Amino acid sequence: MGNRRLWLGLAVTSVFLIALVLQVDADELATALSEANYGYVIPGIATYFGSLYFRAYRWRFLLLPFRSVRVMRLYAVVLVGYMANNLLPVRLGEVVRSYYLARREPVGASTALATIFIERVFDGLTLLSFLIVAALFFPLDELTENVSGNVRLAPEAVMVVLVVPFAAALGLMVGIALYPERSLRIAALFTRLLPGGLSMKVDLFMHRFLQGFQGLHRPGKLTLLFLQSLPIWLTEAVMYYIIALGFGLDEYFDSITTMMVAMLLVTAVSNLATSLPSSQGSVGPFEFFAVQTLLFLSTDIGTGVASAYALVLHAALLLPVIAAGLFHLAFSSISLSQLTQSGQTSEPSAEKIL
Repeated sequence: MGNRRLWLGLAVTSVFLIALVLQVDADELATALSEANYGYVIPGIATYFGSLYFRAYRWRFLLLPFRSVRVMRLYAVVLVGYMANNLLPVRLGEVVRSYYLARREPVGASTALATIFIERVFDGLTLLSFLIVAALFFPLDELTENVSGNVRLAPEAVMVVLVVPFAAALGLMVGIALYPERSLRIAALFTRLLPGGLSMKVDLFMHRFLQGFQGLHRPGKLTLLFLQSLPIWLTEAVMYYIIALGFGLDEYFDSITTMMVAMLLVTAVSNLATSLPSSQGSVGPFEFFAVQTLLFLSTDIGTGVASAYALVLHAALLLPVIAAGLFHLAFSSISLSQLTQSGQTSEPSAEKIL
């Protein structure tokens, strides 16, 4: 209870949920939840597990310079990482995933963490490409103004927050891949400022972390990473579409194509808005921005219906993965607390659990 990161996550969740509750019609929300067709949730969840498989496939590609790992072995690690992200604040699941991989395979945890960082950058770039597609169908300048009003930032600042971090991170990754020795020397300038023992540990961590960017200066590899990111997010957008049918959201759009693009936009905005480390499972920000996007897409969609859809959608994204990840850990005779403690102490050896 004294963990500051836990309270930070709960504070973020509370702020966004309160902002959402203040604009929701409670009766409409209850009606939408009671009248929804939950038969669509099951195929939606199955589709989402398919997107996680594509994540494991892309991760295998990133890890190939260091170790060839079967996709299904990585799939289990991805499940555990996403389970931890859903339970722990400020995306600590990324650290858990890197250390769990290091326990199962001879890959350094810091190197694995670098590949996860690369994943996140390409996730952001893919979602930004969805915004570009959606801009051909919807006036996104109005959405930007709505979001800027809700978060009290100028529209230009909203675009900077969305675009600049991913563009800068991509440039940083390419720069490290192009000039690895120079990057290590720059990192060493900072590690020398630390006390002796800590300096050596951080220096070793940085060396292994920077190794994870190997080969990213090649345009072919960057293109392949982007292409491998597309099925991940397209599949997740299909999940959004399927569950939306259970709430009758298709009735608010002129055609299947328009609704498909609308779901791409909901996928992009709700995930870009939660890309920065915040609350456990991004509960609060996800619902808030998903609802705001739906209200922008159609003035006929009520806040109750939009909120009911966002709540059920997010539950379908979080709860099955939590259950699957915990089941896998129980089967492997390891606990989440053991993995988090490993991440707080030192890099574990490549111990084979399975």
